[in-house]
Amino acid sequence: MLTFNPNRRITIEDALAHPYLEQYYDPHDEPVSEDPFTYEMELDDLPKERLKELIFEETENFHARMNGHDDAMK
Repeated sequence: MLTFNPNRRITIEDALAHPYLEQYYDPHDEPVSEDPFTYEMELDDLPKERLKELIFEETENFHARMNGHDDAMK
């Protein structure tokens, strides 16, 4: 289920039907998207330093939310 290469990953439908998630999955209560998910930006084209900055910023935002400082991020 956890494969780095996105082309080799199982589909979301197969993942939800996996025995590990069986108790949480109701196939009759699952919305299905008409369009595939797309990223807002392509990370492959970013310079390594910019990607590191984005990861750091996301980590800071996450920790701020977990510590109840959501207003500080606005």
